[in-house]
Amino acid sequence: MFSAIFFVAIGLMIDPALLAEHWRPVVVITAAVVIGKILTCSFGAFIGGNDTRTSLRVGMGLAQIGEFSFIIASLGLTLNVTSKFLYPIAVAVSAITTLFTPYLIKSADVLVRQFDHHAPRSLVDALALYTSWVGRLGQEHSSLAAKLTARWFAQIGLNLALIAAVFIVAAFVGQHPPAWLRQWELAGEWLNAILWLLAVICSLPMFIVTSRKLQAVGQLVAKTKVTEAAAGAHATAIRALVAQIIPIAGTAVLGVYVVLLSSTLLPNYKVFLVLLTLAGLLSWLLGRSFLKVYSKAQLALEETLSTPPPRSEPPPAALPPMLREADLETVILTPDSPAVKKLIRELQLRTLTGASIVGLERHGQSIVNPGADEELQVGDRVLLLGNRAQLDAARARLTALGSLSPS
Repeated sequence: MFSAIFFVAIGLMIDPALLAEHWRPVVVITAAVVIGKILTCSFGAFIGGNDTRTSLRVGMGLAQIGEFSFIIASLGLTLNVTSKFLYPIAVAVSAITTLFTPYLIKSADVLVRQFDHHAPRSLVDALALYTSWVGRLGQEHSSLAAKLTARWFAQIGLNLALIAAVFIVAAFVGQHPPAWLRQWELAGEWLNAILWLLAVICSLPMFIVTSRKLQAVGQLVAKTKVTEAAAGAHATAIRALVAQIIPIAGTAVLGVYVVLLSSTLLPNYKVFLVLLTLAGLLSWLLGRSFLKVYSKAQLALEETLSTPPPRSEPPPAALPPMLREADLETVILTPDSPAVKKLIRELQLRTLTGASIVGLERHGQSIVNPGADEELQVGDRVLLLGNRAQLDAARARLTALGSLSPS
């Protein structure tokens, strides 16, 4: 009952005169929705490991835009952000595609049989082998391959984020040009074209590296997942197919991603084709230079992130007031020091100079107030406590400048 009331209420809001006037957009949008969703949804289901019959059924079953488009079109009409003719077109396209859906699902098996009958046998066998291979992916695991794939996808995600940042900045500049840019008196379309080209040039290193990563992922997956035991005599052909499908599909997704990001900057199609050709030539001529720039930036970023932050040493504690005449001094024992290999008691430093050894640092470890039987070694940092005259006399006895015999 609700469905009947809903569609009747929606249908009463359609002006048949507008449908007759705008029948061409209705036909074009309907064809784009049906054909586009059949191809894309079927391709996605097939890449996920479903057979051709199931994939085509998925595409046929999703070849409509649904009644939610009524709400979107009605909201746009209420907010005065869309034209009045858009609502009846959206309703008409939704109704037509919904009407076609049962017949499309019914004809899916017929289309698969026709495809299997007329398509080249090698292509049909390759598609079947690909489906069988994807189904076995979960049975095999390589920790090294998984780590490499995860790392490469993380780098691809970082590149996509950087590309998005570049285009967001370009779109912001296009909508809010600074004063020095407005002095050039460029028209809006030409300014957007220049900004789009600059954004593409700045993003070319990320584009090239992402393309290389996708090729590497395709080759790694083809080599590690397509085994002779799983694919048999067709292993080589399946490896070549997988190694090509992954970068091609990834590049197509990357292209759609860039088009969506640059939707506010895209010029007319003639200028767009010229700019796209120019960007392709720059990528071909300066591809190695862009890779070097990306590698240097990546190394600099990794070095910056891997460097620990500097640690601030705490200030030395102040001596108590009763030791205000005393001082601290560190003496490093060299191989020719007469104190090396001697016990602290043998030095008689306190008796002969008045200075005391209050600390030692040896191989990064500290010894606070060492005992009289502690043997001094080469490289020890000896901390002395006393007044200036006592410290000078003690330093002279610990280094080659003085003698350890009583004077």
